[in-house]
Amino acid sequence: MAAPKEIDFLALDDDAIEQIAPPPRRSAGVTDEDHEDDAAFIAAAAQKHNVKAGTQVAKQAHKSKAKVASGIVSGGGSFQSMGLHPSLLRSLLLRGFTTPTPIQRRAIPAIMAQPPQDVVGMARTGSGKTLSYIVPLLHRLNGRHSTSFGIKSLILCPSRELAFQILKVGKDLARGWRSDGDAHTDAIRWSVIVGGEGLDEQFAMMTANPDVVIGTPGRLLHLVVEMNLDLKSVEYVVFDEADRLFEMGFADQMEELLRRLPSTRQTLLFSATLPKSLVEFARAGLEANPKLIRLDADSKISPDLRMAFFSIKPLDKDAALLLLLRDVIQVPTGSQTMDADASKKRKRAHAVDQLKPYQTIIFCATKHHVEYLLLVLTTMGYACSHIYSSLDQAARSIQMNQFRSGQTSLLIVTDLAARGIDLPVLEHVINYDFPPQPRIFVHRVGRTARAGRRGWAWSLCTHTELPYLCDLQLFLARPIVSSHVVRADEPHDLHASLVLGTFPRETLDEESESIRHAMHESSTTATAYDGLLGVVKRAHSMYMRSQPKASAESYRRTKDMLKDAERSAAAGISSQGWALAGHALEAQGVHDILQRPEKYQLQLREDAARRARTHDDPLAGARAAMLAKVNAFRPGETVFEMGAHGQHMPLARLMQDRRRTLHTKQRRARMIESAKRGGEHEEEAEVQATAPADLADEDDIASVFDTGRDFRDPSTYLHYEQKGAAEEKGYSFLDQARRVTVDMAGDDVGPAPAAQRVNPQRWDTKKKKFVMGDGTGADNQKLIRSETGLKLPASYRSGRFDEWQREQQVALPHVGQDESAMPATTRRMAASVQRGGPHRPGRRFHTQTKAPKPLDKLQYGYKRKLKERQPQEC
Repeated sequence: MAAPKEIDFLALDDDAIEQIAPPPRRSAGVTDEDHEDDAAFIAAAAQKHNVKAGTQVAKQAHKSKAKVASGIVSGGGSFQSMGLHPSLLRSLLLRGFTTPTPIQRRAIPAIMAQPPQDVVGMARTGSGKTLSYIVPLLHRLNGRHSTSFGIKSLILCPSRELAFQILKVGKDLARGWRSDGDAHTDAIRWSVIVGGEGLDEQFAMMTANPDVVIGTPGRLLHLVVEMNLDLKSVEYVVFDEADRLFEMGFADQMEELLRRLPSTRQTLLFSATLPKSLVEFARAGLEANPKLIRLDADSKISPDLRMAFFSIKPLDKDAALLLLLRDVIQVPTGSQTMDADASKKRKRAHAVDQLKPYQTIIFCATKHHVEYLLLVLTTMGYACSHIYSSLDQAARSIQMNQFRSGQTSLLIVTDLAARGIDLPVLEHVINYDFPPQPRIFVHRVGRTARAGRRGWAWSLCTHTELPYLCDLQLFLARPIVSSHVVRADEPHDLHASLVLGTFPRETLDEESESIRHAMHESSTTATAYDGLLGVVKRAHSMYMRSQPKASAESYRRTKDMLKDAERSAAAGISSQGWALAGHALEAQGVHDILQRPEKYQLQLREDAARRARTHDDPLAGARAAMLAKVNAFRPGETVFEMGAHGQHMPLARLMQDRRRTLHTKQRRARMIESAKRGGEHEEEAEVQATAPADLADEDDIASVFDTGRDFRDPSTYLHYEQKGAAEEKGYSFLDQARRVTVDMAGDDVGPAPAAQRVNPQRWDTKKKKFVMGDGTGADNQKLIRSETGLKLPASYRSGRFDEWQREQQVALPHVGQDESAMPATTRRMAASVQRGGPHRPGRRFHTQTKAPKPLDKLQYGYKRKLKERQPQEC
């Protein structure tokens, strides 16, 4: 008997796969009462079939000669053991997703479990959270378009770039699912609803019956209210980067969307941190006792990330940035062009952008900083892209595509790009402005060191930003180390410690002079540079006022660092204390990575001329010490005492008396502080401190999520007190008393009611009268902030969709209506939208000509217009 022929599962179509692992189908005899009981049995049977067929697909992939099939993990914890559809598993393997990440290994089975449950996933940035909910989404939809009208899945994200990135990943996996091109079933229909796009095109997309809608909360709620969409068909809701959604002020929009969603939905929250606001949102919007998958307790940053921190003066930031780009990262100048072979390779690539090793993201505070850096770096010869919130969506897409394709070397952004932008091969991130919150730093540096690759984070820190660095130390539980304290053959561990150093003063001065000369070469550039410089200063001061302050302990530690630097410089001790910019030890505190780059395994090109001049010149050390002393000079008199001789000037005498008083108070304060501390620093104890106060603690998390710490079964646990005993004995009168008011005028009118509720009206200070509501809006209307920043009622409709319906001659179908029963014009629109072409109204082949309006004799130019209308005589 001949051996059976080996089957190539990677080449099978969906019909052949379904013969091996048929999809679950509901029996005709199952009633609605038995549906919940039978759902788990059907899902378990389908999972067994899928696991068996998936194992065969993985075995065939092992034997295949395809390069993408190498590295496939089998057994427990693999993709084929999760019960995924074989066609979806084949699509994952062909795209190089062979081994699930820890968050995917735990989240995908929990999301696909029966009965469905709400899941909250917490993992660091770049850990694969997007694929954790895209894979169950495709498995739930079975890779096919549903013919019944209604949105099946909803994905909310904070930025437009993240929305298009999710669309790219989802369509890529779904395209591999339907690779056989079956004409009987359509592929999954996707729709992206973000701000900056035309409403008419989004009306057409929502009328075309999309299965999955990816959008930002502001525009999506606007569209839902304007179109009066019915969301009762939504079964799968995802809040991606949920903490960022709250930071951007989308809490009202998300709560309004939750009220419109059905209660039978499955809700998923994915985030890198868990603030208290998100815990409150989970308590209100998720089912009781949702499952929490928490992988952030071990490490908040990637183990492959290396960090370097530089103490810098505000006026030297531009020079320090150029030194990092030119000497450390070695970014080439000029625009980079791609050859034909590289362009073809990029078109064939599925999930990885072909970035160059020197391509860098620069984070700054505001859009004014972006425009300023764009001018400076472009003038210095670098090819730059830029993105900020108020930039047009088309321009943002062009700028991002230029950076992804390698045409530009630098991407200058605000914190808008700190979340969700997936550039797996990006190596360098620069914090031009130090982030005021530790979790923002985590998300910024999370753009690099992704997918098992190494990455570098370079941060510039001024004296006013040192408290934020201390907060970051407590958050990451890593000590701050001065670069000049330890001078051994072994380099510093740039991952386990925060190494703080300085730049060479002579190099900074030379670079600052070159920037100043380049900016003032032409009058146009000089005018723009001087104008932007003033705008940036004002914008930075307003930005710092709007950001939360660091902890009081961090401010105290910063003062101690500055005092230690001054005392060490005065005593001439170069091996102790802090070497900060603007102090005498600045020359000795040059960052170790600038002096010994080869020790850190960087392929960096050293400046041979500068090193030769520094080492050959015997006066180089004396020159550096003199420059550091001049730079650290602080005048001993104020502007009131300049030019004053003796004690004749009253302002000079006033300042001298004031200085003596302050000197006495400072000496007394130092004595009290030294007595309390006992002369010992508590550096090691401070490293073990807790996280910032704005994050949720363990008690808050345990009160909402199932953390596994409480093993009491409420059905069998006996409490020491009977439930409701206090109400029966009348001990709950305090709660009742809070809802009772005393009517002082009731004696004159008549007997007052026994229990009178609080007056629902409130006094409006602007209108000078009582109005209904609780302060959120007049007449108790819920107000939300629109895209333009104005507060409008949540039920506000402008009528634009009704006008669009009349123009396009289409009607919005009802939820659950089959596509075959839709009007012909609506079906034509859906087909046109899926093809990507424009839609024409119903009467496309008929034209109508109307007679022109008669001219007004009293109108200016009547005779001339009348002559123009008359036919020309030959």
